[in-house]
Amino acid sequence: MQKPAKNEIKAFIDFFHDACQKIRKEKAVFERGKDGKLVKLALKKFSRVQLEMLAAWFLAKKPKLQPKIGAMLSKNMLEELERKIRQVNFWKDMDTIFQKHYPRQI
Repeated sequence: MQKPAKNEIKAFIDFFHDACQKIRKEKAVFERGKDGKLVKLALKKFSRVQLEMLAAWFLAKKPKLQPKIGAMLSKNMLEELERKIRQVNFWKDMDTIFQKHYPRQI
Protein backbone atom coordinates (compact mmCIF):
# COMPACT_ATOMS: atom_id res chain seq x y z
CA MET A 1 0.00 0.00 0.00
CA GLN A 2 1.33 3.41 -0.89
CA LYS A 3 2.18 6.06 1.66
CA PRO A 4 -0.46 8.81 1.99
CA ALA A 5 0.74 12.17 0.69
CA LYS A 6 1.15 15.01 3.18
CA ASN A 7 -1.42 17.06 1.26
CA GLU A 8 -3.97 14.21 1.69
CA ILE A 9 -3.44 14.37 5.46
CA LYS A 10 -3.76 18.17 5.50
CA ALA A 11 -6.83 18.04 3.22
CA PHE A 12 -8.58 15.65 5.62
CA ILE A 13 -7.66 17.74 8.68
CA ASP A 14 -9.01 20.85 6.90
CA PHE A 15 -12.20 18.93 6.05
CA PHE A 16 -12.59 17.85 9.70
CA HIS A 17 -12.16 21.45 10.86
CA ASP A 18 -14.80 22.71 8.41
CA ALA A 19 -17.17 19.78 9.09
CA CYS A 20 -17.11 20.55 12.84
CA GLN A 21 -18.18 24.10 12.09
CA LYS A 22 -20.93 23.02 9.66
CA ILE A 23 -22.31 19.99 11.49
CA ARG A 24 -21.77 20.79 15.17
CA LYS A 25 -21.40 24.57 15.08
CA GLU A 26 -18.26 24.27 17.22
CA LYS A 27 -14.51 24.24 16.74
CA ALA A 28 -12.63 21.01 16.28
CA VAL A 29 -10.07 20.14 18.95
CA PHE A 30 -6.71 19.26 17.42
CA GLU A 31 -3.66 17.67 18.98
CA ARG A 32 -0.63 18.77 17.03
CA GLY A 33 1.40 15.83 15.73
CA LYS A 34 -0.92 13.15 17.07
CA ASP A 35 -3.77 13.92 14.66
CA GLY A 36 -1.49 13.90 11.64
CA LYS A 37 -0.13 10.48 12.63
CA LEU A 38 -3.64 9.10 13.21
CA VAL A 39 -4.84 10.38 9.83
CA LYS A 40 -1.73 8.99 8.13
CA LEU A 41 -2.49 5.54 9.60
CA ALA A 42 -6.19 5.78 8.74
CA LEU A 43 -5.37 6.71 5.12
CA LYS A 44 -3.62 3.36 4.77
CA LYS A 45 -6.96 1.66 5.43
CA PHE A 46 -9.48 4.16 3.98
CA SER A 47 -9.49 6.63 1.08
CA ARG A 48 -9.73 10.31 1.96
CA VAL A 49 -13.34 10.39 0.71
CA GLN A 50 -14.20 7.44 2.98
CA LEU A 51 -12.55 9.20 5.93
CA GLU A 52 -14.53 12.35 5.18
CA MET A 53 -17.75 10.33 5.17
CA LEU A 54 -16.71 8.73 8.45
CA ALA A 55 -16.03 12.19 9.91
CA ALA A 56 -19.43 13.52 8.85
CA TRP A 57 -21.14 10.46 10.35
CA PHE A 58 -19.12 10.77 13.58
CA LEU A 59 -19.83 14.49 13.99
CA ALA A 60 -23.54 14.12 13.23
CA LYS A 61 -24.25 10.90 15.16
CA LYS A 62 -21.92 11.18 18.17
CA PRO A 63 -22.59 14.65 19.62
CA LYS A 64 -21.57 13.61 23.15
CA LEU A 65 -18.02 12.75 22.02
CA GLN A 66 -15.43 15.50 21.68
CA PRO A 67 -14.90 16.82 18.14
CA LYS A 68 -11.45 15.27 17.91
CA ILE A 69 -9.82 13.15 15.25
CA GLY A 70 -8.52 10.89 18.02
CA ALA A 71 -12.08 10.24 19.25
CA MET A 72 -13.30 9.59 15.72
CA LEU A 73 -10.51 7.13 14.98
CA SER A 74 -10.62 5.36 18.34
CA LYS A 75 -10.80 1.58 18.32
CA ASN A 76 -14.36 1.60 19.71
CA MET A 77 -15.60 4.06 17.07
CA LEU A 78 -14.04 2.10 14.20
CA GLU A 79 -15.54 -1.14 15.53
CA GLU A 80 -18.97 0.49 15.82
CA LEU A 81 -18.64 1.91 12.32
CA GLU A 82 -17.77 -1.52 10.91
CA ARG A 83 -20.99 -2.87 12.47
CA LYS A 84 -23.08 0.09 11.29
CA ILE A 85 -21.85 -0.12 7.68
CA ARG A 86 -23.47 -3.54 7.40
CA GLN A 87 -26.88 -2.17 8.43
CA VAL A 88 -29.35 -1.17 5.74
CA ASN A 89 -30.08 2.29 7.16
CA PHE A 90 -26.42 3.34 7.40
CA TRP A 91 -26.07 4.55 3.80
CA LYS A 92 -29.44 6.28 3.94
CA ASP A 93 -28.22 8.10 7.07
CA MET A 94 -25.01 9.06 5.25
CA ASP A 95 -27.00 10.50 2.34
CA THR A 96 -29.18 12.47 4.76
CA ILE A 97 -26.15 13.88 6.60
CA PHE A 98 -24.45 14.93 3.37
CA GLN A 99 -27.60 16.41 1.83
CA LYS A 100 -28.20 18.46 4.97
CA HIS A 101 -24.64 19.77 5.44
CA TYR A 102 -23.18 19.52 1.93
CA PRO A 103 -26.03 20.15 -0.52
CA ARG A 104 -25.12 19.41 -4.12
CA GLN A 105 -24.86 22.46 -6.33
CA ILE A 106 -26.81 22.05 -9.57
